[in-house]
Amino acid sequence: MTKNSLYKMLNNNLQLIECVTTANKDYLQSLLAVGFYAIALKSELQELTTQLDYSYSNTQILLLDNETSLIGQPLTLEAVAKNYQEGNRRFYSAIRGHGGYLPTEKLLTYLQALKINTSINLLAFESAYNQLLALTQ
Repeated sequence: MTKNSLYKMLNNNLQLIECVTTANKDYLQSLLAVGFYAIALKSELQELTTQLDYSYSNTQILLLDNETSLIGQPLTLEAVAKNYQEGNRRFYSAIRGHGGYLPTEKLLTYLQALKINTSINLLAFESAYNQLLALTQ
């Protein structure tokens, strides 16, 4: 069994995808440490990915432009609950709701309340959250 297949099994195939519309190298590097299934970037940010260290991360890099048609999910926790009950395990969010997405912190709190293992490193998430605050102020 590969590390990736074990990861998927433990997470009930949960795919948390962090949507990024504004970034610098430090912010993206901090997101890699969180343990997201993927990071979906605006195409103009793709160049930053060549500067990142992927040594300890299985996080995929996606282009947000390619994911737009897949995102089409509601921005409320009630809708997340309904989608999860219907078998959806792929959720798009953004820290603090940047770009109009469901706030990642709300999604994580909801999943924790349901005792769903996300394998998200919460200390790394806090660091990424603080990186975004510094970037956007």
